[in-house]
Amino acid sequence: MIFEEIGDALHCFFEAELNSDVCSRIEDPLAEQVAARLKTKPALQVVFDLKGVRYISSAFLRLCLYHCKSVGIKNFRIVNTPEDIKRVFLVAGFAEMMSIE
Repeated sequence: MIFEEIGDALHCFFEAELNSDVCSRIEDPLAEQVAARLKTKPALQVVFDLKGVRYISSAFLRLCLYHCKSVGIKNFRIVNTPEDIKRVFLVAGFAEMMSIE
């Protein structure tokens, strides 16, 4: 996972498989990065870039939901989502809650 701050947005770049083991390892560092930036930028936008991702688990869905709620629906986006993963978000009902591109 790589973080890059672009303007008022924190871009989080993910790769490969986001299974439960990976999600448990990235959960705390991800939360720390978002929390640290929220202190200085209350209108922080968080962008999850899934360009290199082949698989997501329910643990990753939970991370998405958590961070969407922490920064607000209008400030959270998922981008570069592969079509098969986009279907997972659609079936889970997340497409109605957050921006998935």
